[in-house]
Amino acid sequence: MNSNTEEIKARVNIVDFIGGYVRLQKAGSSWKACCPFHNEKTPSFVVNEEKQFWHCFGCGKSGDIFTFLMEMEGIDFREALKVLADRAGVELPEYNPQKEKEKNRGADILELSAKFYEKQLWEGMGKVKTFEYLRQRGLKDEIIKEFRLGYAPDGWRNLLDFLLSRGYRMEEISKTGVVVIKQDNSQRFYDRFRNRIIFPIADAMGKIVGFTARVAPGDDESQAKYVNTPESEFYHKSRILYGIDKAKGEIKSKDRAILVEGNMDVIASYQAGIKNTIAVSGTALTQQQIDIIKRYTKNLYLFFDADTAGRQAAVRSCEMAFANDLNVFIIEPSEGKDAADIAQKNPADLLKLTEEAVEAMEYFLQKFFKKYNPENIIEKKKIVQDFVALIINFPKEIDRQHWGKKLAERLGINEKVIYEEISLASNRANVYPKTKLRQEAGVFSKTEKRSTVIGEKIFSLFFGNEDVWRMAEEKRGKEIAEYFADNVFFANILSLGRENDFKFDKFELLIDDEKERKFLRKMKFSSAEENINKGNDVLFDEEWKYFEQLMEELKKEKKKEYVDFLVKEIALAEKDGDKERVKKIAQKLSELSREDK
Repeated sequence: MNSNTEEIKARVNIVDFIGGYVRLQKAGSSWKACCPFHNEKTPSFVVNEEKQFWHCFGCGKSGDIFTFLMEMEGIDFREALKVLADRAGVELPEYNPQKEKEKNRGADILELSAKFYEKQLWEGMGKVKTFEYLRQRGLKDEIIKEFRLGYAPDGWRNLLDFLLSRGYRMEEISKTGVVVIKQDNSQRFYDRFRNRIIFPIADAMGKIVGFTARVAPGDDESQAKYVNTPESEFYHKSRILYGIDKAKGEIKSKDRAILVEGNMDVIASYQAGIKNTIAVSGTALTQQQIDIIKRYTKNLYLFFDADTAGRQAAVRSCEMAFANDLNVFIIEPSEGKDAADIAQKNPADLLKLTEEAVEAMEYFLQKFFKKYNPENIIEKKKIVQDFVALIINFPKEIDRQHWGKKLAERLGINEKVIYEEISLASNRANVYPKTKLRQEAGVFSKTEKRSTVIGEKIFSLFFGNEDVWRMAEEKRGKEIAEYFADNVFFANILSLGRENDFKFDKFELLIDDEKERKFLRKMKFSSAEENINKGNDVLFDEEWKYFEQLMEELKKEKKKEYVDFLVKEIALAEKDGDKERVKKIAQKLSELSREDK
C-alpha cells in the first residue's frame, strides 16, 4: 500500500491538486493561500511543492494530498485513496475489475431509481396528492427538487420493469435493496416501495446509497409509517447520516452539527436556513456516525422529540458523544413539537431555539433536580446516581471534576463524596477507558493491564473462528457486552460482528483507522497460524473450551483489579482522615472477600 501512495504522490502534483480548491499564490519556494479549514484574512496556509506537503500556521492542520482531500470532502482514507488513484491512473492491489464493474452498475441502479421516483412525483401518479401533502408540510418546490424527493407508485413491478427495460439483470437489481423476493418459493421479485413518498439517502460524497419511504397520505398508516432500504453493500444504516452531503460544508463553516430525528426535520431546517442539520433516521447514534461528525466539528447539538423515545435517544447519544470527547448541547423543543413543525410555523423560532441551546450536562442536571426532591435523602441519592452515570462517560479528568464539583455545589455536599461515587461507578462500569486505545507504535500499549491482554486473546479467538464467536454471542452475549462496554474500540467490533454475521472479511472493511485494521488482521492471522493443522470439529471443541477458560480468567482479573482499586482508595481515605469513607470501602472489600468463600 505504501508503494501505491508514494506513486500517487509522484503522479499528482500537490500544487495543482490543492489549487483546484483554493487560489494559491507563489511565495518564495512555497505557495500560500487563505486556509480552507478556518476563517482568516491573512494567508497562513502554505504548500511546499518540493516536499509535497501542506501546513496552516493559523489552525495548525497539516498533511499531504490524502489528508487534504479527506479534510475537504469529509471522507476516510480508503475513499481518498481510490479518488486519487483514479486521478493518477494507479491500479490498487486486489483490484477486481469485474467486482468494481458490478458495484458501479449497482450505484447506477440506485441513481436511476431515484430519477424514476422523482419523475413519478413531478409528472406521474404522485403529482397531485403527494405534492399537496408536501406543500401542506411547508416545503417549497425548490427544496423538494434539491433533496430529490420522489414518489413510488402503487403496484408491484413499476420500478422493477423500468430497470429491467434499461438492461439491468434481476440479480444486480436485487443487491441494491429496491426490490423484494416473494416468500413463496417462486423466486419472483416485486417493488419494495409502493404508494410511498421517497426520500433518497446519499453518502457524504452525494452518491445515492438507499431510500427511506413514507406511507403516502390517505393510505393505511397502521402499516409501517417509514420503511428503509435494507442493509446492503451500498447501504449501511449505522454509517449513514441523512443530509450529510448537503450539510458538511455548513457544519465546517459554523463549527457545529445539529442532529435531529427524521428526514423531514432535516429538510425543513435546511429550508429555514439552518443548513448544518443532519439526521440519524430512526437509529440510535452509532460510533461510525460519530466518527463522520468528528471529521467536520467537535460541537454537536441534539434536537430530538420531547416524547419518551426522544429523551431516551438523547441520553444514549450524549453518552456516545461524551465518550468521544465531543462538546454536546441540547435544543429543547417548544410545546413538544419537532423541528419540522416549528420550521413550518415560524422558521425564526427554530433559529432562536438553536441559539438558546443548553450544555447537555447542565440540561440533565436541571432535569434531575426537577424530577427528584434533593431534600429527600433517597431522591438525593438518585440524583447522584443518574448524574454520575453520565459523568463517567467522559474520558478526560477535567470534565469529570468539573461536573462533579457542579453536582456537589448544587446538592450542598462535600466534593469528595461525589468524586468517590465517580471512582466507584467507573470501576463498576469496568474494564477499559472510553477512548480508542491507540498508540503511535500500534493500537494498544505494551504496558496494558492483564485484563486487556485476556480481552485481546478472546477477540483473536473470535476472528479466527466465527462459529465460536457466534455461539459465544448466543450463550454469553450479555456478559461479553458488559465486560467490553466501556471500550469504544472493542464495543464497536462486537457491534460490527453482529451486524455482519461475525464474518471478519466483511466488518474489517468498515474500520476506518488503518492502524486498527492492521492490528485486527494481526490478531486474526496469529489465530489462523495456530490452527492450520487442526480439523474443523477438533478446532471448534478445543477453541470453545479455550474461550470458556479465558472468560473465567477475565472475570477473576476484573475482580482483582477492582480489589486493587479499593485498596488504593482506602489508603487515600486514611491519608485524608476520612473515617466514614474508610469504613464504607472496607465493607465493600469484606463483601468481595465473602463472595470468594
